[in-house]
Amino acid sequence: MTKSAAAVVICVLFLGVFMGTPAVASRKMCKGAVSLAIRALCIPTTESLFMKHDGKHSCAYNLTNGDRAVGVAYNLDDDVESRRSELTAVFADYDKVYEGKDCLNTIQISALLTLDSKRALDRAAESVKSLDDQCCDVMAVFGDIQHSGGKDVYQENAFDDFIEAVSAKKWEKGVKLLDRTRWCNDNKDRCDDDKKIISEGCEGIFATEVIAQVTDALKA
Repeated sequence: MTKSAAAVVICVLFLGVFMGTPAVASRKMCKGAVSLAIRALCIPTTESLFMKHDGKHSCAYNLTNGDRAVGVAYNLDDDVESRRSELTAVFADYDKVYEGKDCLNTIQISALLTLDSKRALDRAAESVKSLDDQCCDVMAVFGDIQHSGGKDVYQENAFDDFIEAVSAKKWEKGVKLLDRTRWCNDNKDRCDDDKKIISEGCEGIFATEVIAQVTDALKA
């Protein structure tokens, strides 16, 4: 199944839930559902980028900032209560994993990676208002910056100009502006890879355009 076809299927599944809802509430819920559908479509691309940059670790280790992590840079010190709940959901003991007494299997690591990818995209969307208008490759870069830089990365590193340029599809300008950020200086190899992705931009039909077509069809 192509990405465009997958977007249609996901959107239909989400929109079908809201067909019997009152009009105003339906529009609000539908907008949220569309965002969820687009980001869900892009989670595999985001996961791949995280894997490329962070590798996979069965047992706990220290990130460069001193935080404890496991799997694919799954930060155990970030939002501890959520992390504790997520580890419980995959049948792992947070404290034992944190202390290095227990390690994770491939299935557990994959499940946590999916949750972490969604979290990174959702957090990035709070600062990058055009996130859902981007193709998956570019969306994944925003998620990658969020994942590696922490939840406040976009506030701390003055990314406004970079976000504005990429939102306007000015890819080369975006590359130059990303290069000037503190995050890029602190994560040189990772940044170089992300800059290459941004420089290639987006081609073809964006996920939002595909889903908009389905939305219009359902209204007809």
